[in-house]
Amino acid sequence: MMHYFLNTGPAGFEKICRSRNYVDKSGLIQFVNERINKEGNLILVSRPRRFGKTYAAQMLKAYYTLGYETEGLFKEKKIGQIDPALTYHGAFDVIYIDMLKVRSFARSEQAIRNEKAERRKNAQALDWIEYLSDTIIQEVGDTYGTDVISEKSLAKTLVNTVQKTGRKFFWICDEWDNFFREPSEDPYVQQNYIEWLRSLFKDIDITATVFAGAYMTGILPMIKMKGESALTEFDNYSMFTPRGLASYIGFTEQEVRELLKRNPDCPISYGEMAEWYEGYAFPGTGPLFNPKSVINAIDSHFCEAYWADSASNEQFHQLVSLQRDSLRRDVEAMLRGEEVPVSMAAFDNDLRTLPGADRSGDSATLAAMVHMGYLSFRQETRSACIPNKELRTQFLNMLKDSTYPAIYRKIAEADRILHNTLLRNEGMVAEAFREIHCQYADPKAYNSEATLKETVDLAYYTAERFYIRMYELPSGEGYADMVLYPKMRGTHPLLIIELKKNRAVETGMSQIKARKYPERFKEYGGREILLVSISYDADKREKEHYCKIEKMVLQMENLSSRV
Repeated sequence: MMHYFLNTGPAGFEKICRSRNYVDKSGLIQFVNERINKEGNLILVSRPRRFGKTYAAQMLKAYYTLGYETEGLFKEKKIGQIDPALTYHGAFDVIYIDMLKVRSFARSEQAIRNEKAERRKNAQALDWIEYLSDTIIQEVGDTYGTDVISEKSLAKTLVNTVQKTGRKFFWICDEWDNFFREPSEDPYVQQNYIEWLRSLFKDIDITATVFAGAYMTGILPMIKMKGESALTEFDNYSMFTPRGLASYIGFTEQEVRELLKRNPDCPISYGEMAEWYEGYAFPGTGPLFNPKSVINAIDSHFCEAYWADSASNEQFHQLVSLQRDSLRRDVEAMLRGEEVPVSMAAFDNDLRTLPGADRSGDSATLAAMVHMGYLSFRQETRSACIPNKELRTQFLNMLKDSTYPAIYRKIAEADRILHNTLLRNEGMVAEAFREIHCQYADPKAYNSEATLKETVDLAYYTAERFYIRMYELPSGEGYADMVLYPKMRGTHPLLIIELKKNRAVETGMSQIKARKYPERFKEYGGREILLVSISYDADKREKEHYCKIEKMVLQMENLSSRV
């Protein structure tokens, strides 16, 4: 009999290892080894799609499953350096369950039953969980004899098997939460599934007797029932609380640099890769990247939004499209580059039961987005933000066709202005300023100082992703209208912006230089600064705007400048 769940072997991990862009994450094995047969040996890891959940599960299966000669897969990897004896290698009967495949198998079985029932006119619905349990029981009986089988009880069958073999099982379940994320034909499948897991892991005597350890993965942490975890025995490692598994959530900076070095034909720089796919970070890890997107970019030789899973996008679209003004303001703030408060406790880890139209509902929705990877959680501020350009592109694509088209237009316009400012496209910047000034200004206050300030604000509405915004900053011998100071050196130039009414555009540029605004930024010496002068003629009906942009590099030695 072909096995689908018991001791199915290392083929999946062997295929991963043969990939030319394989990244060694085998240090995870040591983390699990340290918990074998100890407190904390029941591990539930929740992380987004495309973040290596199946890779980790396949690696653990290849390492722990008995009966296969796989030492060569691990000797030269990090786990071989950490633990040359390869402790627990090939030590257990491994039950490996991919819940996506279970649903596929079950649907096939249901189709067969329906075809037979059509002839007998007595169609019978399939209990998916019972089908899964019965299949594992049958595989265990085929391997160790029918005497270990306890009809209709997987837990008792496993106890009998351990007593017969003297060897424990290791339990691996990939995509454990599939029944809580995807619609099901069976209205009782979620409850039956939780009760089935409880029969294996709720009784401490049974669990300790049968399992050396367990490793489950999913997008969501363990579902809550009446505010409590349905299985408190599992330690949750999530996008909110990754703890010791934080460095295994994504690719580290060192791993991305090494991948780029291994692919010299790939024209993508590390900086571009970071802008697109970095943004996840936890204390002690440094920047973390979306693994699958990094690999896709290296293979394709260009960066774009590769996050295109249809099921995930549909769930994301439903979350973003919720009709709540407070949620709209949060999304708009994050697109500007701000962080918004979020509470992990507000979400019951079930996408079917998000709260309604109040602030707790917003926090639960944002928490769901963190678990799905669309937002990054900042532990030090207990807040969420849009992590990178790839996800920002996804948000904008959703907003473009959703209930928030006005936000999309405002964000897209500001993105375009900043982009053209950095490229020094003076004509396009001037025209964009004119459009914003005319579109948003009250005609009665078109020329007021407040309106001019608001125009500059809207023009650089999204600059906070990269910059600290400063107004009327004392600089040199005067006050600069606006300064955009880069949050990270070496990524974007500093911008000094001056807006003038009824003056030639050259006047504003001369003022920036004559009043020595750039010299306020001595510590910025040696790096690029862009001087931006915007002007318009308030007396002309066309309200024509003009722009002049010059590049400057401050010298540290004598604070002189060259243009």
